[in-house]
Amino acid sequence: MRRRLNRTLAALLLTSFLAAPALAQGADGALLEQKSFDAWDYEKLAPWQKQIYSRAEFDALRNSAEVELLKIRYASDGLSVAGFIARPKKRPGRLPVIVFNRGGLEDGLLGMPNFHFLHEMLRYAAEGFVVVASQYRGYEGAGGRDEVGGADLADIFNIMKMARGLDYVDPERLFMWGYSRGGLMTLQAIRDGARPRAVVLVGAPTDYGARLPQAEPFYRQTFPDYDRRKEEHLRNRTPLNWVEKIDAPVLILHGGADNLPPAQSLNLALRMGELGKLYELVVYAGDNHPIIANREDRVRRAVDWFKNPRKMSAIPVVRKTVEAEGAAAGVRHYRELQKTQADRYQFGEADLNRFGYELLAAGRTKDAIEMFKLNVEQYPQGFNTYDSLAEAYAAAGERELAIKNYKKSLELNPQNTNAVERLKELERK
Repeated sequence: MRRRLNRTLAALLLTSFLAAPALAQGADGALLEQKSFDAWDYEKLAPWQKQIYSRAEFDALRNSAEVELLKIRYASDGLSVAGFIARPKKRPGRLPVIVFNRGGLEDGLLGMPNFHFLHEMLRYAAEGFVVVASQYRGYEGAGGRDEVGGADLADIFNIMKMARGLDYVDPERLFMWGYSRGGLMTLQAIRDGARPRAVVLVGAPTDYGARLPQAEPFYRQTFPDYDRRKEEHLRNRTPLNWVEKIDAPVLILHGGADNLPPAQSLNLALRMGELGKLYELVVYAGDNHPIIANREDRVRRAVDWFKNPRKMSAIPVVRKTVEAEGAAAGVRHYRELQKTQADRYQFGEADLNRFGYELLAAGRTKDAIEMFKLNVEQYPQGFNTYDSLAEAYAAAGERELAIKNYKKSLELNPQNTNAVERLKELERK
């Protein structure tokens, strides 16, 4: 009897071992395996996809001399997570990389049923980008659980780490593309420290609370300990709550007939505008969630956004430093950004001038003076920089310095009537 029980136990242990999830044999971000994607099958395309992609086009892509598609596994939180790399076959030097975050759950996995994702990845590869995409944990034997923006967010950080370690990738030119839940996770990654040069969002949810009560069964099934941690989960998955942390140029694309209301993208754009963030918004009237009818325009805009990344104003970054450490630290930070990140930020006279007036209006006159002095240093031929500095000195009771700077402003622009009037007032005192 004991021998039979032992055999039964051994069989159960063996069965459990064979069914166990794949465990990573390497540090987070390690590339565990890669091979050419060999599961091309035109017959597995959805009927609507066959209306878009002919068999000849499909076969030409499969046999392309220009681009290739690799199936990979990489290490993330001790798991062996599946994913893809799309890349040019000819790679002269290090190439920019797009972290491609797609949508859906089981029905959103990359593969033949969702060939449009693979096709789009290869389109970007044909434009000279390396494209990496995760299937996330919980699928293809990776183990773990897909929490749609929970623990699986680590899979994005670790595929970024993996991509940066490729000898044909330029780690300083990293971009992010996110569709649906992948758009949410793209924004979460930026919130948590990712620093892409530019971002494209397609049909991204920005307010999970607005989807209640209809989505509650899904939330309860997907988010760990949902009933106790409901507010935490919703806050974590609602970018509208933390737009101030989104420091990247964002192209926001949404279908006007999407079952995820376009208001989710519109509200994100409005909030980014209020905070001085850099974005563009396009809503395609009558189009659906993946924006299929306007896919060519959508891809064209994304390519342009990635190839010609817009520069953000340096002021929102400097503002944080001034608020936390004071004006002197803000000036140092401004100069540091000029030296080290001139390709990411712009340093316009008008932006710095507006920031000075924000400080002046808030009663932080000394800090305003430091910002206006910096503007004079940066733009010594700008009459308005001296005019603004003079106004701040006048507000601080520094009469002689105010007069000096108003006179310099008039020297540069004799038509500056504001300086004329203010000088009359100051010289009468």
